[in-house]
Amino acid sequence: MTSFVHTDFPTTHAGIARVEAALEAAREFRARFSGARGLVALLLAGAFSALVVVADRLVNSWADGQIVMAWIGLWVLLSGAVLLFAEASQGWSEQAGRAIDEWVRARKRRLEDERTWGFALADPRFMRELQVARCRAETEAEQAGAPPPAWPFGTTH
Repeated sequence: MTSFVHTDFPTTHAGIARVEAALEAAREFRARFSGARGLVALLLAGAFSALVVVADRLVNSWADGQIVMAWIGLWVLLSGAVLLFAEASQGWSEQAGRAIDEWVRARKRRLEDERTWGFALADPRFMRELQVARCRAETEAEQAGAPPPAWPFGTTH
């Protein structure tokens, strides 16, 4: 006699599923606050926090009835400032992000040029290749009527 047993075992482990969900949530959180946009938001939050601390120092010497009204006025002012500068902070974050990206690219190019130049100083064959490439670029620029390209390395003479 043959009998079949049907058991329904889960195909995924509950703990692993929770860890994967937590990692995905962390990835999404990081994506929202990555780059310059998150930096600008952080700077604005820091500026507002400093303003709250200064206001707290100012308000400490007042009477209790005035403190409540001062705090309400302060928070209305802060909320209005956040709403007013929300659009501007997005533009600032994009500009800061572009500036940081350009700085990183320029730094990488400069480091690559320094490594290439160091290698060329040690290897005469490579130095000759660089000289030929420079001469070719100058000739092509001259034929096109453009100024010669900037040479990122030192002089080859």
